[in-house]
Amino acid sequence: MLEGLKVVELASMVAAPAAVGLLADWGAQVIKIEAHAGDPMRGRGGSPLGSINFDLHNRGKRSIALNTSAPQTREVILKLVKDADLFVTNMLPEQITKLNLDYETLHAINPRMVYGAVSSFGRTGPEQNRGATDNLGFWARGGGTALITVEGQDPVPARQSVGDRITGLAACAGMLAAVVEAQRTGRGGFVDTSLMATGIWCFSTDIANQLNKGRTAPNKPRSGAVFPLSNYFKSKDGRWMQIMGDVPRIAAATDRPDLAADPRFSGLRTPREHHAALVAAVDAIFADFTYDELKPRLDAADVVADPQVLATDRLIEIDGEDGRHWQVAGPWTAAGENGPRAPTYGPVPGVGQHTVEVLTELGYSPAQVAEMRESGAILPA
Repeated sequence: MLEGLKVVELASMVAAPAAVGLLADWGAQVIKIEAHAGDPMRGRGGSPLGSINFDLHNRGKRSIALNTSAPQTREVILKLVKDADLFVTNMLPEQITKLNLDYETLHAINPRMVYGAVSSFGRTGPEQNRGATDNLGFWARGGGTALITVEGQDPVPARQSVGDRITGLAACAGMLAAVVEAQRTGRGGFVDTSLMATGIWCFSTDIANQLNKGRTAPNKPRSGAVFPLSNYFKSKDGRWMQIMGDVPRIAAATDRPDLAADPRFSGLRTPREHHAALVAAVDAIFADFTYDELKPRLDAADVVADPQVLATDRLIEIDGEDGRHWQVAGPWTAAGENGPRAPTYGPVPGVGQHTVEVLTELGYSPAQVAEMRESGAILPA
């Protein structure tokens, strides 16, 4: 689908590599520029999870390891950029300007190339040169931490990388739109995406309510949910289930006609003064069944649906640095004239694995490559 699209990535961690990783899955030719030590997500902190997180967003790319402060390597990057369709970075404005790889400089070299910038707080304003993880940039500054905190309880740290991946999706969409425009007009552009901006967009319903009405709805505990049966309930064997149902269907699924007959819970909408009582009643009913007993009953009554992860091919096997292992596919699929099209999940590159290969493609001689290796401009063999 994206075969022939040439992408140069000067980025690390999760959000920007995730955006480019989706392009690689669909056939884009990606060259990832890494420092000699490699992207910090490669086995970060000695944890196997770090390697998995790296593999997930960097499969199918080619890696070159450059010392970006060396004079020769800037020439290498400019040669890569000269015929690229897209350049992606998450380096802060002051960092990328110091390297003389800012938008204005690269646009002058390749006017048709799109420049994608992913950051914590955006490329303008007083905090443009401040970096942050998604817990701060997406969840806290975007407003999500407050919105998922149950009223009267302490905030719970959000799962890391969730905001990064959502930001990666936003960046990917924006960059693809800019590439389409560049192909139509012959002129590239600048795409700015940040963790904070994506967070604000994701939580925009509550933010718009605050701006327009001066208030947001507090996040209630289970017993105070506005829609009490779009909620979590626990089975006898201690497994939580997310359901979305109504009183008649739950009563039928659990053989409890008394629930449907209770005048407090009759009608399409349960009066709010009875929400807590309804949650307590369903809690008691679910406590009589194990998960394996409940699930087929609820499925048959169309109360809760299986996500069908396996049926939708969301789990795949890829070749990682440490051997073959399971990974998660990207969030979209595509169909053509002959039915669904499957993306190609390439292997995960080692640090600088393709440095000599790419330099040779750019026209460097073996002697020049040896000189750069000797000087430390590229990763030693």
